[in-house]
Amino acid sequence: MTKNTTVFLIFFLLFTFACFAQNPIVLVNSDSIVGYKINESPVRDFIGNVHLRQGNIDIYCNKATHFLEENRAILVGAVRIIQDTLVLVSDYIEYDGNKSIANSSSKVEIKDPQNLLRANYGTYNFKTKIANFFESVYYEEKNAKLTAKKADFDRVNNIVYAYQNVKLESDSLILSCDTLIYSKPLNTLSALSNVKTKAKYESLEILSGKMFIDRNNKISKSYENPILMLVDTVKIEEDTIGFRLDTLFLFADTLYSNSNDSTSILRFIHNVRLFKGELVTIGEYGELYRQDEWGYLVGSPYLWYDSTELKGDSLYFLMRDKKISFVEFVGNSSILSPSNLDTLYVNRIQCDTLKIYFQNNKIDHILGIGKALTNYFLRNEETGEIQLANYISEKVVINFIDNEVDKVVWLGNVDGEVIPKIIFDKNLEKYYSLPKNFLIKKPTLHKKL
Repeated sequence: MTKNTTVFLIFFLLFTFACFAQNPIVLVNSDSIVGYKINESPVRDFIGNVHLRQGNIDIYCNKATHFLEENRAILVGAVRIIQDTLVLVSDYIEYDGNKSIANSSSKVEIKDPQNLLRANYGTYNFKTKIANFFESVYYEEKNAKLTAKKADFDRVNNIVYAYQNVKLESDSLILSCDTLIYSKPLNTLSALSNVKTKAKYESLEILSGKMFIDRNNKISKSYENPILMLVDTVKIEEDTIGFRLDTLFLFADTLYSNSNDSTSILRFIHNVRLFKGELVTIGEYGELYRQDEWGYLVGSPYLWYDSTELKGDSLYFLMRDKKISFVEFVGNSSILSPSNLDTLYVNRIQCDTLKIYFQNNKIDHILGIGKALTNYFLRNEETGEIQLANYISEKVVINFIDNEVDKVVWLGNVDGEVIPKIIFDKNLEKYYSLPKNFLIKKPTLHKKL
C-alpha cells in the first residue's frame, strides 16, 4: 500500500466518523434488535428493556427507533431519561442526540430531589438544562405549587418563567397573574398583568398590574393601580362578589409592604385613596401599622364621613378589630358639614387640631383644639329663627346622634356673636366666607371591582 493510499484511507475514516455524531447514542441493552434502511440510511429498532446512553445521559424505554446517521431516536413506552439527579418521564419522546434535546408530544414530567414539573407536552434541553413545557403546566417544590398554561424552567439559574392563567400557592399566600418570574436563589417573585394576591390566613387581598415579592426579606411592592383590601364581610350577588361590607379599600400609585416577627407595615405612595364604610380619605403618602392598628396620611389629607368634610396638614387614625375608632388632624385643620336646617348653609370649624371619635362605626363626637373658629347655623329655640353663630374659642365639642349633630359646645375664652337670618341673608359673605370646592375632591368607590 502506498503512502498516498494510506493517507486517503485515514482521511476517509475520519470523514466518515465526522458524518456521524461525535457524541453518538449507543446501545447498552435491548431484548431484540431489527436493522434496516430508510433512504439508504441505517436504522435500528430496539424492542424490550431498551437502555441507550449518550455521555452522562441514560435512556430507558420499551421501544426505540434509532436513526444512526442523524444521531436521533424515537422513544416509545415508559420512557425515562436520566441525567445526574434529574429524571424525565413520558410515553413518547423524540430525542435529538446532536442537540441533546428531548421533545415530547404527550404528557411529560421532569423531577429531581427539589422540583417537579409536568405538562401535556414540551421539550427539555440536556445541555442548557432548560425546559419549555406547555398546557396544564404543574410545578411543585417544598411549600409551593404553581399552575400555568406555559412555563420555562431554567435549571442552571433556578428560575421559573410561567405564562397565562398563572396561579401560585405557597404556605402563606395565593397569587394569580398573567406572567410570573420566580427566582429560587433570590427567593423573589415578579408578577405581571392582572395580579391578585391573597393572604392564606388573614383577610388581605391586593390587586395590581405589577408586583414584586422578596420572600427572604418579607417585602412586596405593587404597581400600576394597586388596590389593597382588608375584608370584613363579603356579600355575594349572582355568584360574584358584588361588594364587600365594612371592608377597607386602599388605592395608591404604589403599595409597599414590609413584615417581620414583630410588625407589619403597609406604605402607600402618591394619590392615596382609602374607603372604609361611610369613611373616605385621600392623601399623598401614608403608612398602616397592622399589628398595632394605626396609621397616618400626609400631603394635604382629606377625610369625608357621609357629607362631612375634614382636612389638615396630616392625619392619624386608630383601628380596633378592623374598624376605625379614632382620627386626628394636626395643623391647619378644618371641618365642613351641611346644615340640617337648610342645604344652602354649610357649618365650618377651623382650628389647629381636630379629633374625631367613633363608636359602632359612627361618629360619636368631634373635638376641635387651638384657636377654634366656628361658623355654625342654629335655630333659636324660642323664635324658631335660623341664626349664624360666629365664635372663637380654645375648644369646641360637637356631639352626634346617629351621624347627625346633636349639640355644639364652645369652651375656653369664648368670644363672638349670633347673627339673625334677617341680617346675614342681606350679605352672607360679610359674616361668612362661603367654602369653595366643598365635596368636589371626594372620590367614589365602584360597587364592583
